[in-house]
Amino acid sequence: MQHVGAWVAMAQKKVTFGQFELDFSRFQLFRAGQPVRLEGLPLRLLMYLVERQGELVTREQIADTLWGKDVFVDIEMGINTAIRKVRMALEDDSAQPQYLQTVVGHGYRFVAEFGPLEEASASADSPKVSLEELGQAIMAAAGLHPEDEKSQAPPKEPQKS
Repeated sequence: MQHVGAWVAMAQKKVTFGQFELDFSRFQLFRAGQPVRLEGLPLRLLMYLVERQGELVTREQIADTLWGKDVFVDIEMGINTAIRKVRMALEDDSAQPQYLQTVVGHGYRFVAEFGPLEEASASADSPKVSLEELGQAIMAAAGLHPEDEKSQAPPKEPQKS
């Protein structure tokens, strides 16, 4: 699989399109904040197509990515089933696609535009904390106070008589 590095980078991402959010790190699709039931293989196919938004992805590329070159299953049926399940989850019509376009005889293309990432809007509203403040908060939570040298050493247990 030549795109392993891209999968690692995408694992940190959330992508929004329409009323959907695809969370790569949680391996989950959401519609309006609610989880959408989508099995592993169709979900991996959706992630692969989203990763290549606007590009034509051939059935051969899909087969190599999802099953590898040494798997002997009915790949044609597997791709058809996975595409059908993705379309059902997205409520996408193959005749007038909003998300997943079929390029007859060639493959598929993810055609939806991405919306703003939820993380970006959340971070704009969140208070900013410096690394120093974060470090101090962590140390305080651990019961350590850098200005107090005695707290650097582990506390002594009372001696029993």
